[in-house]
Amino acid sequence: MDLTIQQGDLAFAVARALGSVPQKSAQPLLNCLLFEADQQSLRITGSDLDLTTSVTVPAMAQAPGRIAVAAKHFNEVVRKMPRGAVSLRIVKNQLEVSYGDGKGVSRFPVQKSDEYPTPPELKGGTQLTLPGETLARLAERTAYAVSEETTRASLNGVFMHGSPQFIAFVATDGHRLARATCKGTFGDLSREGIIVPPRALSLMSRVSADSTSPVEIRIADSKSHIGFVAQVGEYRVQVTARLLEGPYPNYEQVIPKDNPRSLTVSRMDLIEAVDIVASHADSNTQQVRFSLKNDQLAVSSATADFGSGEQQVGAEYKGEDMEIGYNARYLLQTLRNIPTEKVVFRLKTALSAGIVEPVGALAQADEELLCLVMPLRLPDAGGVERETAGAGKKS
Repeated sequence: MDLTIQQGDLAFAVARALGSVPQKSAQPLLNCLLFEADQQSLRITGSDLDLTTSVTVPAMAQAPGRIAVAAKHFNEVVRKMPRGAVSLRIVKNQLEVSYGDGKGVSRFPVQKSDEYPTPPELKGGTQLTLPGETLARLAERTAYAVSEETTRASLNGVFMHGSPQFIAFVATDGHRLARATCKGTFGDLSREGIIVPPRALSLMSRVSADSTSPVEIRIADSKSHIGFVAQVGEYRVQVTARLLEGPYPNYEQVIPKDNPRSLTVSRMDLIEAVDIVASHADSNTQQVRFSLKNDQLAVSSATADFGSGEQQVGAEYKGEDMEIGYNARYLLQTLRNIPTEKVVFRLKTALSAGIVEPVGALAQADEELLCLVMPLRLPDAGGVERETAGAGKKS
């Protein structure tokens, strides 16, 4: 291998591919990045077997080649190098990187790349095309609600489903739910859908937000893998991931249809109140109390260890007086992912699911967002069980 590349191009490719490299692997080759050079480009790949990122950037190669280099060490050094042309070549079984018009040189041990994992071919199957900014928004507005528990693997990912007229991203952990949809013709994704690991969406979202053309999405016939391909200027980024096994729970059955009470409030005012008051909450439950009266909202919390706090928040509330408890962290994550000035809570009882939605249309007229948050039982509440948001089962 002997090639010349711009430091910015090399640093971009290495940083993106590094996102798929495991923190630590028993297989030494997975701690490496794979470098593959042809006459006009360099492709850099990172993989943990379940998730693979390949980035292709412009380069001028005098001698093509294929090698593997320790990922984290190489990234740490290359990102510190000055802008300008960088030369990479193999010298005595090391990768020699020259920079600064020859003033500096770094050398890295290399490993044989013959057994580096190859991502599966995704020819055939389902194909979608989605604007990069849309993909990034839908992922960001839902991925926070993915379950971190391993007991129900289907909830550990974002559920993508749709029809010829729309696409939907859904996530739930049984305590909160987020559904973001976009109307349009994007491909043939069915209502049965697929479950995408959030790490794959996170990696792709960072790239797709800057993509200069729509993102191509390819799903294997077996629905075992998904591939995202984005073009960022001269850079080509491909993320391939193993899909999670389903089926996904019927989330639609737990979205209430008859919540008559409505609470409309400034999103930022409520975030401030919950954030401050939660400092007094129990460290395990993180419970805060909403006290609702006619056009009044008081947010409070009290514990023996952390004292108490209360804040009044300007609000419009229509309905009978009610006290309801929420997990502050879940509530804050929900509020921070709704992009409007005001939000509306649609409520029924103190122990049933409440819908949280934007007030007014989103900036993108063809997109919609619905969130659901399950309440917590207050210490003085009655002994009524509540449903979980993910599967409509008692907890």
